[in-house]
Amino acid sequence: MKFTYLVYKQVNGTRQLAAATQEEWDAILEKNRRLPLEQRRRFMKDCIEDGDEVDCMYIEVPASEHREWNSKNTIRQKNRKLGMRYTHQSLDAGVPDTDVETLHECVPSGFNLEGAVADQVLIEELKCALRAWQPWAEELMDLYMAGAKRSCTNDLCKKYRLSDRTVQRRKEAFEKFVLEFLKK
Repeated sequence: MKFTYLVYKQVNGTRQLAAATQEEWDAILEKNRRLPLEQRRRFMKDCIEDGDEVDCMYIEVPASEHREWNSKNTIRQKNRKLGMRYTHQSLDAGVPDTDVETLHECVPSGFNLEGAVADQVLIEELKCALRAWQPWAEELMDLYMAGAKRSCTNDLCKKYRLSDRTVQRRKEAFEKFVLEFLKK
């Protein structure tokens, strides 16, 4: 493994990145340890595979850039470690020593995409029909779908300033309309 250290140095009166020796790098790290956190020099690490050899570079960067890099790098390392726990297999791969040609044949799938799409289309058609029928009907459907069939009466009474009986009649008419719609 080869290491390269790029640090800011004064070269011909200007501050620019330049390669540092191992001794300079060790001195920078020793000095950094004694400095307060806000005054420390910041470095990001970048490793590049070059054939059989890995080249690691430590590059000095401003604190803001280091915070951004460190955040992304921490997430990337965490995901890499978590990913090592699992193996990835293609569903098109065969299973050795069995009659199964692909994993598709033996992995059950309870998800029915066509059914889910058909349900979504039916819900959208029902909403359009409810909008055309009564202005309050779509809101009532949303309340029913949220599981508030019984508890929505008081809310609707307050919102529209209706009596309990009027809301009950609307709910009955709504239920009848939905049943007739679904029979079609």
